[in-house]
Amino acid sequence: MKKVLLILLLPLIYLSCNQSESSENDSLQVAKPEPILLSSTDSISIDLLELKEKGLLEKTKVITVNEDPVYLKKKRFNAISLKEILENYTSAKKQNPAETKVVFECEDGYKPEMPLEKLLSSKAYLAVSDVDAPKDKEWALVKKSNGEEIKMEPFYVVYEGVSPTDVDYKWPYNLVKIHLAPLHENDAALVPKIESAKAGYELFKSRCQTCHSINKIGGKMGPELNFPKSVTEYWKTEDLKGFIQEPESYRNEVKMPNLGIKPNEAEEIVKYLEYMSKNKID
Repeated sequence: MKKVLLILLLPLIYLSCNQSESSENDSLQVAKPEPILLSSTDSISIDLLELKEKGLLEKTKVITVNEDPVYLKKKRFNAISLKEILENYTSAKKQNPAETKVVFECEDGYKPEMPLEKLLSSKAYLAVSDVDAPKDKEWALVKKSNGEEIKMEPFYVVYEGVSPTDVDYKWPYNLVKIHLAPLHENDAALVPKIESAKAGYELFKSRCQTCHSINKIGGKMGPELNFPKSVTEYWKTEDLKGFIQEPESYRNEVKMPNLGIKPNEAEEIVKYLEYMSKNKID
């Protein structure tokens, strides 16, 4: 009788053990820790369109720019402090501002940069829309002198209390991304080792590098100027100086703006380009 009872109980014991094991496995699966995700503040880059999609650029305030360099008049924008954006969504707080630069990336290849220290010390804002735009638009239409339309959206960097003629401050529009990088990361590839080319380098860095690259470093809005051939190898020197000063006098509907570069400045820039033609890096 005992043997019969034991045989009858074995399936129940087996089922009970399996249920217990299964229950334990389920418990272990529930308790399995989620992967640790790095905070956004560990990033050295931010995608502004992604922030907008997540609803993180909605708390704006109206700021006034007395002399807007693009609209060429007093303008009002719905904007957010650029300092707050950098500190909330990048590793800006962890960086040494004196050794870091901000690189702005625009849709059209324009890629200006400026020291993080200078940016944080100014009243810089990310404009997300134009207060005075038509009701069905986020931005008012802007046209160049040649009639070409300027695409302002999706974002535009503006300032309060900064002169539009101060070339140390960058006003990128059509902006999509912002990056942090070491301030001197490209010095080895771009800074000349001879004194006679250094003035031209400083001018090129502040006036030209936002659109043009040298040795594939810089903006992509305009052509690369040193690789595989330097512009000094296929332009006559005097024409190159003239084009740098007045590009509109050489080409119809030229994209390059007249930056007000003086003859002596154009000469220094060409000296630098000639130096770099002998210092190519692929």
